[in-house]
Amino acid sequence: MKFLFFFLSFFSILYANSTDLNEKEKKWIKNNEIKIGITDLYPLSYLTRDYQRNGFANDVLNLIIKKYQIKTKSVDITQGDIESAFENQEIDIAPVINQKKVKSDYGIYTSDILQIKNILFVKKEQTNINSIDDLKNRKVAVINEAGAIANIKKQYPDIKVIETKNVQQSAQELLEGKVDALIASPILIQKYLEKNLIIDLKAMPLISFNPSNLYFFIRKDKKELQSILEKGLNSISIKESKKLFDKWFLKDLANLPIMFTKEQLNYLHRRPNINLCVDPDWMPYEKIENHKHVGIVADYMKVFEKKIGIPLNLIETKNWTESLKYLEERKCDVLSLVQNIKSRQHYMSFTKPYVTAPLVLVTKRNVSFITDLKMLKNKKIGIQKNFAYNEIIRRDYPNLQIVDVDHLRMGLKKVERGELFGQVTTHLNVAYAFQEEFYGSLQISGKFDEKWHLSVGVRNDDPVLLSIFEKVVDSISDETKQRIINKWVSIKYEKSIDYKLFWSIISFLFFILLLILYTYILQRKYIKKLTNVKEEIEMLNSTLEKKVQSRTQELELSNRKLKIKTHELEHLNNTLDTRIKEEINNRKKQEQLLIQQSKLAEMGEMISMIAHQWRQPLSALSTVIQNIHLRHSLGKLDKEYVEKQRVLSNALTDKMSKTIDDFKNFFKPNKEKQFFSIGDALQQTIFLIDDSFKSNNIKIENRISYDAIICGFESELSQVLLNILTNSKDAFLDLKIKNPCITITTKKAETHIRILIADNAGGINESIIHKIFEPYFTTKDSYNGTGLGLYMSKMIIEQNMKGELSVQNIPNGVKFSIFIPINIKNNFSSIKNKEEK
Repeated sequence: MKFLFFFLSFFSILYANSTDLNEKEKKWIKNNEIKIGITDLYPLSYLTRDYQRNGFANDVLNLIIKKYQIKTKSVDITQGDIESAFENQEIDIAPVINQKKVKSDYGIYTSDILQIKNILFVKKEQTNINSIDDLKNRKVAVINEAGAIANIKKQYPDIKVIETKNVQQSAQELLEGKVDALIASPILIQKYLEKNLIIDLKAMPLISFNPSNLYFFIRKDKKELQSILEKGLNSISIKESKKLFDKWFLKDLANLPIMFTKEQLNYLHRRPNINLCVDPDWMPYEKIENHKHVGIVADYMKVFEKKIGIPLNLIETKNWTESLKYLEERKCDVLSLVQNIKSRQHYMSFTKPYVTAPLVLVTKRNVSFITDLKMLKNKKIGIQKNFAYNEIIRRDYPNLQIVDVDHLRMGLKKVERGELFGQVTTHLNVAYAFQEEFYGSLQISGKFDEKWHLSVGVRNDDPVLLSIFEKVVDSISDETKQRIINKWVSIKYEKSIDYKLFWSIISFLFFILLLILYTYILQRKYIKKLTNVKEEIEMLNSTLEKKVQSRTQELELSNRKLKIKTHELEHLNNTLDTRIKEEINNRKKQEQLLIQQSKLAEMGEMISMIAHQWRQPLSALSTVIQNIHLRHSLGKLDKEYVEKQRVLSNALTDKMSKTIDDFKNFFKPNKEKQFFSIGDALQQTIFLIDDSFKSNNIKIENRISYDAIICGFESELSQVLLNILTNSKDAFLDLKIKNPCITITTKKAETHIRILIADNAGGINESIIHKIFEPYFTTKDSYNGTGLGLYMSKMIIEQNMKGELSVQNIPNGVKFSIFIPINIKNNFSSIKNKEEK
C-alpha cells in the first residue's frame, strides 16, 4: 500500500509538471522567431484588414504564445500553397484541416484541436434529396482534404464524388448545376455565403458525414517547436477552450468534448458500464424511487453519464450504511455524493467537491435564535448515523449530547415530540422536509460554521476512473449547477400546495358550524326553561322571597370566587410582564452577538481591502530596498542616501500602520452609545472600500449634502453601509456591468436624516425584492452567500437606531433608503461642540 501511494504521488507530480518547459526549450524560444502561416479559413484562421491574426485556431495559438513569450511573424498564404511554403521553409507552422493525419515529408501534426462536423448542402428548390439513399448515382462535390474523398468513396460507393480545391469551388459548381450537392462544414462555408449574398443553398443537418479535424502542422526539423506546442496545447484549460469555442462557433454546430487521455479512452472502451451506489432516501439530493435514481444528484449523474459516454448502472441499497459497505466490498465503483473524511480514505478516493451544503440546527418554534452553538450544553442533538458530519460535529462540539438517528424524518419527529432539542441537517434537506410535512411546527434556530463539501467517491484501487470523474466534475458549469438546484428547490416550492393549511381552514369552518348549531340548540333549551320558570313563579308565588334570598347568597358566593380569580389573574399578569421584559433583554443581547458575528463574517472582504490599501506602499518599500541594493552593488552607497531612504521607509510603514488602525476600529465592539457624525461614518466606510472598488473599476459618487450628529454605535452604521455597498459590488462583478457606479446622497427630512444609496447593477427581481431582508434569504449561490447581511442591517437600523431601512427598484438599478431620527436641539449643540474641539 505504501508503494502504491508513493507511485500515485509521483505520477501526479509528473503529470502536473508535464506542461512546464525544460531549459533547452526555453533557450530555443529565446533565440528563435516562428513564422506562422495564415490561410483564409474563416472562422478558424484569417488575417484582418490591418493584417492581424484572427480566428479560433489563432486564438488557441495566441494562448500558447502568451504563456511561453514566443516571438512570432505572420505570413499570408493560400490553403493550396501550404505544402510548397513548408518545402521552401517560408513558414514553420500553420493550421490545417484533414479527416486524418497523413504522413508528410515536410512536417508533422499536433494533437487534434477541434472536431468539425460535415453535412450536406443542396439548392433551395431541391426536394428529392432527403436522406443518404437519395444521393445514389448523384454528383456530390467534396473538398480535397487528406483522407476525405477516400473515406466517402469507401463508405458510399454509389455516390459520384467530384473533387474540388476549396469551399468556394464546391459552392460555385452546385449553383451552376454541375453537381447535385456538396459536403462541407457549416462553420467554413458561412463566410463565403454571407460575403457573396448567396441565399439559394440550404443545409441538410440530418445528412452528416465523417467529421474533419483541425490540427497544427509543424516543420519536421523544428523538434523543439513540436514539443513546445504540444505542451502548450495540454496546458489549455477546459474553461479557456469553452470560452474560445463560444466566441467563434454556434453552440448547435459542434460540442466541445472533454479531452480524455489515451489511457482514459482505452479504459472507457473496456468498461461496459460503471456501478453506481447512492443514498436511497435523502431528498431533495437523491433517493431511489420505483427502481430509479431521482433528485438533485441524479440530474448531475445524468450529465456525468452523457460526458463519459458509458452507462452508470444503479446498484440499489436499503440505506446509506449499506451503500458505504457496498463500495468498501467493491460491489460499487462510485458513490454519487460523499464527504471526504479520514475514516473512509482506506477504501475510497474523492474528486473535487461539486456540491456545498451549509449545516443548520432545527428546533421547535419556541426556541430563540442561537448565535453560538458551542454555548449549548447537555442538549440532545440528533444526527443521522454514518453521515460524515456526525463524526465532525462530535469532534468540534464535545459539549453536545449527540444521538444517532436512522433517518432525518425520524429525527425531526423526535424534535417535534420533545425527545430531542434539535436535529442537525442541511438547509436544502430541511427546506424539503418543511414543504412535505413539518411546516409550522419547527424552525431553523442556528447555523454551524462548518459546511458539507460533497464529492464523487471512487474506489481507491481504480486511479484511472478517479481521473475520469475529476475531469467530468471540473467540466460542470455554474449555469448547469444552478439549473439543477432550481429544478428541485425553487420551482418545486412554487408549485407545492400547503395541504396542512387547507385542512386547518376546513377544520375551522367546521368548528364554526358546530358552534352555531350548539348555540341554536342551547337557545331553544333556554326558551323552554324560561317558560317553565314563568309557570313555576305563577304557581309558587308564596315561596318567591325564600328563593330570592337563596339566589342572593349564591350570587355573593360567586362574587367572592370571582374576586379570588381576579387577584390570581392580576398576579399572573404581573409575573408575565416581568418574564416578557427578561425575554426582551435576552433577545437584545442575542441581537448584539448576531451583529458582531455578522461583522466578523465580513472579515474576508475587509482583508481583501487591506491588501488593496497596502499594495502601493509595499511596492514603494520594495523599490527602496532594491535601490539600496543597487547602490551597494555599484559601490555608491553613502550615509546620506541611506538616511534619506530610511526616512522614506518610515513614512511608508507609518502609512501602513495607519491603514491597520483604520480597519481595526471597524471590528472594535462598542460597549456604550456615543455621539458621532453620519458624514464621518460615510466617509470612513468609503475610505475602507475605495481601493477595492477602484480595482474593479467601480465608481462611488459622494453627494453628501447634509450631515448630522446622532447618538448610537458608529460601527453598526458602518456595517450596514458596508453590507449594502458590498452587495452592489458583487452584483456588478456577477453581471459584468459596464461603467458600474454607486451614488451616495444625504438629505434632511424634518426630524430625520435620509441616506440614499443607488447603483446601476440592473435591480432586483420584483418577485423576490420583498424577501431580501428575511434571514437566510440570498440571491447568490448556496455556497457563496449566508443570507444574514441585509437581515442584520434592517435589525440594526430599525431596532437599535429606531429608524427605517427600505429598498426599491429604479431604472437600471436599485436604491436603498435609510431613515435615521435625529434630535434637532442636541444635533446643533453637538455639531457646535465638535467644531470647537
